[in-house]
Amino acid sequence: MLENKNTNKRKKGLETQQQILEAASDLFARNGYEGVSVREIAEKVGIKESSLYNHFKSKSDILETLFDDFIRHVPETRPSDQELDNMLMMMEPEEVFKAILFHVGKSVNGTLSNTAMIINYEKFRNQRAAEMYYQYVINEPAGYYERLINKMIDRKMVKPVDARLIAEQYNYISVALTKEFIMARYGFADIHAVVAYMVKTLKFFCGLMKNDTGDCNEKKEE
Repeated sequence: MLENKNTNKRKKGLETQQQILEAASDLFARNGYEGVSVREIAEKVGIKESSLYNHFKSKSDILETLFDDFIRHVPETRPSDQELDNMLMMMEPEEVFKAILFHVGKSVNGTLSNTAMIINYEKFRNQRAAEMYYQYVINEPAGYYERLINKMIDRKMVKPVDARLIAEQYNYISVALTKEFIMARYGFADIHAVVAYMVKTLKFFCGLMKNDTGDCNEKKEE
């Protein structure tokens, strides 16, 4: 009985901790980190301010936890390299890019997208946010797309191109469109228009890599 009670208490504690992170990420994304108080976070969760400190030492501790979770979970929002290999056996280049786009859209939850916005805002005044922006928003995704494009080149699905340059340019535009996608979730943009432009963008880059002897969407002859 005592063991069950302790288990339930721990479970409740973890649920409250997650609620705090969700509430804080939403408030930070909308109002800025400096514009939000611990009291406001507690009120949004529906707990006392003093109770919040049972889960986090400070507001900065909440922010650091959001950053840690972002680093851990963002790579999971895209198909793995093994999944890419499987997709490349069955899908055209444009279809692969579309699959990644919609995989990310389905995988990014409110807290992750909020944290992405927080990183974007705080990179001008928070050293860790600046480092995370360049590492996990710019460099790491560009590396992912570079590997994908090189896989396509190796399979002669696209013509030889500067994979790094194409990956960097595609990712920079994707970052801008992702911000618009998050704005749309807040009701400040047309989500269908944003998704349509994302698809238009990947079609454009696919066209740049099109084989000289065939269409980008033609399967490689076995």
